[in-house]
Amino acid sequence: MLTRRYFLLSLFFCCFPVWSQIQSEPTLPYNSLAYSYLANIQPSMDMKLAANPLADQSQPPKYQGMVRETRNIGIMSLGIMAIIYALPESISKWDRSEMTFSKLGDNWVQNNKDGPVWDQDEWQLNYIGHPYFGAVYYMVARNQGLTPLESGGYSFLMSTFLWEMGIEALAEIPSKQDIIVTPLIGSIVGEAFYTWEQRIQANNSKLLGSRFLGKSTLVFLNPAGSLSARINRALGDDKPTSGAYSQLIYSPAYQRFEPGVGYSAEPEWIGIKLGFQF
Repeated sequence: MLTRRYFLLSLFFCCFPVWSQIQSEPTLPYNSLAYSYLANIQPSMDMKLAANPLADQSQPPKYQGMVRETRNIGIMSLGIMAIIYALPESISKWDRSEMTFSKLGDNWVQNNKDGPVWDQDEWQLNYIGHPYFGAVYYMVARNQGLTPLESGGYSFLMSTFLWEMGIEALAEIPSKQDIIVTPLIGSIVGEAFYTWEQRIQANNSKLLGSRFLGKSTLVFLNPAGSLSARINRALGDDKPTSGAYSQLIYSPAYQRFEPGVGYSAEPEWIGIKLGFQF
């Protein structure tokens, strides 16, 4: 609520951008395992090759980074709470005497029982600040390949259960405006942010001919992405699996001829191929 203003300022002015090259998605195999196997066998007029899979249901690594990114969002949220706690009470509006370790659990339960409520924060915070943070959550999911609908759902889960009814509920009662406005308007703003992010990156990270302006804007559009890269490096997790896929493979029944042995029948079979690229 009110305290997010200070997090936004701290995030924008204190964090340095972290840039990484955009890597293309790993190329998935076209031919089936059956074809690769049979192609090495001396062909005969009675042998039938399964040249293509019956159904190639390869899936891109759509969710492979979401667990890691959600972990990083959780770490950032705890850091935000620590920063807010360190601020003067006149700014944070948090009563430190009620935020001792022995009381945090009871505070969280009571605040969630009492809420959510309509808060009395300034409209700039409720309808500009909160949608921005909803867009931040949205951008995390969108940059991992989730669809707009999935990213909107992720924004709702993070803003509602991780922050509003989670970490922030340790200090104050959850807000109805935040639960509604943050993911709803934030998702609309987030999709616009995502579009502009892609355009700037496609323009060699330049905006109006300036690389500095372009990179600074990219940090503003996706601050969690920049911080997440730093967290990954700090945890030694900056080289994750680069690709994962599954493939349904089908090989029909056929006969093969071996000199001195004769014909042998190969049964029909269906299998699943799993692949991981590092």
